[in-house]
Amino acid sequence: MKNLYFNILTINWPNEPVTLYFSLEENGRAKRLFKNSFTKEILEAFPEIELQGLEFIYTSFKYPKHGFMPVKVDLQTANADFVKHYYRDSLSWYFKKDKRLLVKNGYIENIELWVPSSKESDERFNAYERFSLRVQYEEENKRPSIILSYEHHSKVFRMNFKELTTFIPSSAIGKVIYGHQIIPFEKLQKKVDNLDYEKIYPILRREIADIMGMDELDRERVPRYNRYFDKIDTFYKHFINSVEFEADFPGTTKGFMKVPATFVNQVNKAKAELSFEDGKTGQNPKKDFRILHPAVKCPYSCVNIIFVYHKDDKAKRDELANYLKHGLRHYKGLLEFSKIPNFIDEAADICFTDKDNPIPEFQAKFDSYKYNNVEAKYFAIYLTPFTKAETRRQVNRVYIQVKEFLLNKNIVCQGIEPEHIGGDDFVFTLTNMSVAILAKLGGLPWRLKVEPTKELVIGVGAHRNYLDEVTYVSSAFCFDNSGRFNAFDYFIRKETKELAGLISLKVREFVVANGTPTKLVIHFYKTMSKKELEPIERALAALELPRPIPIFIVSINKTASADILAFDKDVNHLMPDSGVYIKIGRKKYLLFNNARNGNYHNKQDGYHFPLKMAIDCNNKELLEDTTTVHNLITQVYQFSRLYYKSLAQQNLPVTIKYSEIIAGMVPYFKGDGIPEFAKDKLWFI
Repeated sequence: MKNLYFNILTINWPNEPVTLYFSLEENGRAKRLFKNSFTKEILEAFPEIELQGLEFIYTSFKYPKHGFMPVKVDLQTANADFVKHYYRDSLSWYFKKDKRLLVKNGYIENIELWVPSSKESDERFNAYERFSLRVQYEEENKRPSIILSYEHHSKVFRMNFKELTTFIPSSAIGKVIYGHQIIPFEKLQKKVDNLDYEKIYPILRREIADIMGMDELDRERVPRYNRYFDKIDTFYKHFINSVEFEADFPGTTKGFMKVPATFVNQVNKAKAELSFEDGKTGQNPKKDFRILHPAVKCPYSCVNIIFVYHKDDKAKRDELANYLKHGLRHYKGLLEFSKIPNFIDEAADICFTDKDNPIPEFQAKFDSYKYNNVEAKYFAIYLTPFTKAETRRQVNRVYIQVKEFLLNKNIVCQGIEPEHIGGDDFVFTLTNMSVAILAKLGGLPWRLKVEPTKELVIGVGAHRNYLDEVTYVSSAFCFDNSGRFNAFDYFIRKETKELAGLISLKVREFVVANGTPTKLVIHFYKTMSKKELEPIERALAALELPRPIPIFIVSINKTASADILAFDKDVNHLMPDSGVYIKIGRKKYLLFNNARNGNYHNKQDGYHFPLKMAIDCNNKELLEDTTTVHNLITQVYQFSRLYYKSLAQQNLPVTIKYSEIIAGMVPYFKGDGIPEFAKDKLWFI
């Protein structure tokens, strides 16, 4: 932990005030500043602002403009909003005017730079590597800095709008390049009269790829640490490490900022311990599960497995059935591996012919065959008859219908693509699948090795569907710190009152069963706003509990791109050790949650990027207790070890991950939400 570096470039304050230009009147192209950005020098130069209660002023910053008054501003005494505006504008000007790059303005702190990539370009597309420069104001150090991050690459059609829309609808087109700007096509239409459609070049996006049957976006992956660092380091050397850049942004040529040792802490490695059968402990399910066996075995004495498959996939059905019975390599079959007593009930199989609409055939089978759920528990394995070349939208639509139909028959299912069945490496799919089947049936593959505490842990995750442009939110409730879930539900994002009501109900249930909880911990998929928190506080207050419950909100964001990272230069792969967390602001942290354990890391386990976390509480005094904060971070670290869809290490806690998966499925059920039978089961993994 001694050689960690941020992807941050520190900016030194200029030696003297800078001359900037302002006007109270909008005059051509200029930036509009809101009153919370006004500096003392602006207020002194324009006394009418306070006299007339004006809320805006216009500026060209350091570039003289007719009718604009020059004002000397001491940036070091300016407020954070003004500083971020100033440096963001300076960066945009530098890269747009001096370096002739495509620049896309983001939020107040951020600009995005599109650097041409001849390596990724071909006869169909011009490719660009996308980088983000985000200006932040470090409150603790009272100085500005730049976060340099790599986004991903984008592809722009060489065909213009007129050519492309001969075979795809214009409604599928999102952002385009027109002239030297990146802009949504819809906005461009409203902004520019007499558009030249032959000079509009659409950017490839999911909707277009689906229509054209392209898998270009499926190959998009955020690169692992060393490749990521190589990209930002190359950008730094080519565009930033120069006398020219240093003149406008002093201090940035000193390189990336070293992480101060006082910012770094680590979760106790013992907290990663998991409990298996008879309390035996381990830390790596991939190695330990088949030796130590499930913590809680399947609750059914007999599980009848039925296969649901298209008529063309009968051979694959038989091959998979053989593996589940007799095994493959170190996998010795479902009974031996997951301790699930099972019988493959071929007579109960559902073989269908219409892969686009199989539900009528499912119902016909249930009408003609008596499924005896008294003597045996049924479990379905669905061979989805779609290939990667077919659209994701169709696969998801049918797959979700199948899941819902079976849930309404009190049957959970496991999906698999027939093309993936077979080969020596299929053994890893079998082990993952067998763990998921156990969890779906109500067993526990492993559990946290913790002493239960009286706290209610809630996860709130989200999924945004690009077709209907709606964000769906799901919740997962755990009645203690063990990670065992008691209930799942979902909402549209705006339904904060419904979420608050459900939380209130679950607190009431907890109180009846266990007494008043010591605290309520909410893992939220983004920063929870005051508007989102207030209904929850009101609902809990209405319970009139003997004492107020402290509510801790742990906001958890994935930092796959466009954000702050850290690199460990003591190891070749640059990934910091799992459990390391770094303070990056007031109650804000990076948590490295991956499969690296000291110097050991198997590259097959992946290179998870860190989680960005913010911790808040309705009782601010509790946030000053470093032990409390440490324990909340530790809990996030522990809950990421309870993902039963795979034996591989995950970086997101299941409170968020499970909720995210549900939010991507349930809104497309035909019925009214999650069937009662399934509300406390892991049917979705």
